[in-house]
Amino acid sequence: MSSKIKNILNCAVLGIMIMTLVVPFFAQGQQITIINPFKQDTIKGLIETIVNDILIPIGAVIAVMMIMYAGFMYVTAKGDPGQIKKAHDALLWAVIGAAILLGAWVIEKAISTTIDQLKAP
Repeated sequence: MSSKIKNILNCAVLGIMIMTLVVPFFAQGQQITIINPFKQDTIKGLIETIVNDILIPIGAVIAVMMIMYAGFMYVTAKGDPGQIKKAHDALLWAVIGAAILLGAWVIEKAISTTIDQLKAP
């Protein structure tokens, strides 16, 4: 048999196997429940959770570590202009990353405040 026919037969057998396992589950009236991993059920809550509980803690740790790494690079440069330039660039990008992180927090607060004002009568 050709490879195309084998692939079609394999897909058909796989489909039949999946259907024999899935269809009885739904036919019995079972419900699938998905637990919400976030604290709230609104867009505002989703944005707050992502920024405050995920982005800020991880980003702050990375920013501090990058600033420390840039300081280490300055110390170990020993006056070499190329190494000092690399350390300066690392520090610059670490500060830019921290500024972006701060900007994300400010935007999140602005969105939350706007949503709260739209809810108010």
